Amino acid sequence: MKTTLKKTMAALSAAAVVAASAAVMAVPTSAAGVSLTMGSKTLTLAELKAANYQVTLPIGVTDSINSVGFGVTLGEGLTYVDLEASVKKATCLAATNDAGNFVFAPFAYATVPLKAVSGQIAAITVEVSKDAKAGDTFTLSIDGKDSDGVETSYKNGETGDSGVPGGGAGTITIAEDPTEPTTEATTAAPTATPVAATTTTAKVATATKKPAKSTSSPNTGDALPVAGVAVAVAVIGGVALVAKKRK
Repeated sequence: MKTTLKKTMAALSAAAVVAASAAVMAVPTSAAGVSLTMGSKTLTLAELKAANYQVTLPIGVTDSINSVGFGVTLGEGLTYVDLEASVKKATCLAATNDAGNFVFAPFAYATVPLKAVSGQIAAITVEVSKDAKAGDTFTLSIDGKDSDGVETSYKNGETGDSGVPGGGAGTITIAEDPTEPTTEATTAAPTATPVAATTTTAKVATATKKPAKSTSSPNTGDALPVAGVAVAVAVIGGVALVAKKRK
C-alpha cells in the first residue's frame, strides 16, 4: 500500500506541476517565503453531535501562489473524510494513507494569463472520535512534505517566486455545553399599593353668630331685647296717662 500511495501522490504532484509550471519553469527560487495555514474551531459537544462528529477547517497560504503541494497530519482521534479546493477552477486531488491520518494534496491554479491566488485555497473535513468529551483538543498540522517527508514547493507564476512552503497547525476544541440557569421558585412579597397623595383642604370655619343676651328668664321661649322692653314700657305708660286725662 505504501508503494501505491507513493505512486498516487507522485502522479498527483506531477499533474499539479504540469498545470502551473509552464510559466515558471525557468524562474529561480526566490527568498520570499510562503507558509501553509490550518484553521481552528471550537464547538460544544452538542454541536459536534449535531454535525455527526464531522468538522471542516480551512487551509490557506500566507502569500500568492499558483501551485503548492502540502501534507496534513491528523492527530489522534481524527480520521480523514474529504478535501476540496476552495478556489474556482483550481484542482486539489487528495490521497491518504491506510490509517487515514495523513493526507497529501497538490494544489494547482492556472489561468490565461496566469493569475496567482492567496488566502484560503482548500478545506479539509475530518471526523472526530465519538469518544470525544468536553475539554478535549484535537490537532492537525500542515507542511510542504509528502508521506515520506520529501519537501514540495510552491510557485507564483506572476512574480516568479518559488520555494519550500512553511508549515502550521490548527486545533478542534470541544467546549462545555452551556448550562441552563437554575431558577428557584420564589414567592414575591406583596406589593404595597401606593397611597394616593391626598390634599388636605383647609376647612373654612363658618362663623356662628352668638345669640344676643336676653334679660328674660331662661324658661321664656321668645325674649325681647333690653332696649325693646324699655320702649314698650314707655309706650304703655304714655297710653295709660292719656286715658286717665280723658276720664
